[in-house]
Amino acid sequence: MALTLRLITPTRQLVEAEVEQVVAPGAAGQFGVLPEHVTFLGELDLGLLTYVEHGTAKRVVVHGGYAEVVDNVVTILADEAELPEEIDATTVREELADVEHQLATIVGEPAEVDALLRERRRAHVRLAAAG
Repeated sequence: MALTLRLITPTRQLVEAEVEQVVAPGAAGQFGVLPEHVTFLGELDLGLLTYVEHGTAKRVVVHGGYAEVVDNVVTILADEAELPEEIDATTVREELADVEHQLATIVGEPAEVDALLRERRRAHVRLAAAG
């Protein structure tokens, strides 16, 4: 028995496929879904969503959202999502260098530091996906 995976953002549908498993970055930690999983609703965090389709592992960067599992259908409603082939690693490395420089010189508010740390984490996840 397989799962149906649907990954949707506000602007497009990235994935609709029959898959063997899904592993997603939950707000409370990474979680996995196999066929016959119980009904589930959870918040997503920034990270790599991986799934296995016809024996091949695939991944997508998700930037928050929600995951729902009902009757072997996994629906991912992501705030944003990117396929690895859409990520320009050179540009991401430049963005990461800029964020690192800002972090090294910042004397701002904690909220600014938090925003920069999130941008750094986002760049690392995107680079991991781009391979």
